Amino acid sequence: MPFIVGAYAAAPRGLEPGTRFRTYVDDVLALPAVDGLEVPFQENGSPWTDPAYLHAAGPGGEHVLTMIPATMMALAGAAAQGLASADDAGRKQAVEQLRRAFEFVTTVNDGPGGRFTAVEVHSAPRRPHTSADAFRASLDEALAWDWGDVRLLIEHSDAHSDEQEPAKGFLTLADELAVAAERGIGLWLNWGRSAIETHSADGPREHIAAALQHGRLEGLVFSGASDADTLDGPAWADLHLPIRDWSDTPVAAEAASSLLTAAEVTDCVRAAGGAPAYVGVKVSAPSTATPADCLDLVRANVAIVADAVAAEQSRG
Repeated sequence: MPFIVGAYAAAPRGLEPGTRFRTYVDDVLALPAVDGLEVPFQENGSPWTDPAYLHAAGPGGEHVLTMIPATMMALAGAAAQGLASADDAGRKQAVEQLRRAFEFVTTVNDGPGGRFTAVEVHSAPRRPHTSADAFRASLDEALAWDWGDVRLLIEHSDAHSDEQEPAKGFLTLADELAVAAERGIGLWLNWGRSAIETHSADGPREHIAAALQHGRLEGLVFSGASDADTLDGPAWADLHLPIRDWSDTPVAAEAASSLLTAAEVTDCVRAAGGAPAYVGVKVSAPSTATPADCLDLVRANVAIVADAVAAEQSRG
């Protein structure tokens, strides 16, 4: 069960290509229990999409590429773009974007060092542009490419709601599970996004149960969420808050209202059992955090989740 860290969410502000970037990546990968990174696909010259650091990161890295940063950037300029877009032009643009990600994955995997084992895709855009059938068509195109042993996984984001403003507002979990089952691919759950969708700390366990019932749970990653405004955003925003009480230092104040606790981590790991192929952490650092603070935050949150996983494995 590879342990994946979305280190880009906690990276020090203004991290540019070069020594500081490589040092941060190397330090995260050196943490106990960490097997690889959740790498953001970005097409703006980001250091995260430069194959060089992955080629130099050692032979054992098992990385996962997430399309969510590129997807959200595209949506900011074109509301109808996405793999699940009923607008054919918007759907085709998203497929072409995924094709470029496929080429990036191939370049990394053909080189030395760490390699990608999975890619997370998303059922963007929002209503009224979204369509489960369009999502099926996009996945059919992508699955025809030669991915080798790299798996496509659907990462669930909070779905459209008539009762509240969503953070993402993509397809429902039921729609995504149906598509995943039909196409024989897995689902990736993020604790915070499930809590945001349901406005409840019970939501993640409900989503875990649904994914297990369909036999589709392949990834379980822990990000926090808050039902109160924080220094960095409003209640129920998708901020990847850390686990509450991860530290008693001032930098941990951002997580004081996080609904994600160590007990919640333990309960969800237990609920998932041995089903996930991947488990991990994606938490953000406050804007005031120093590079040392960022690494401490990642280290502490990784340790909490890794301890829960180890305890569950010892039970089994």
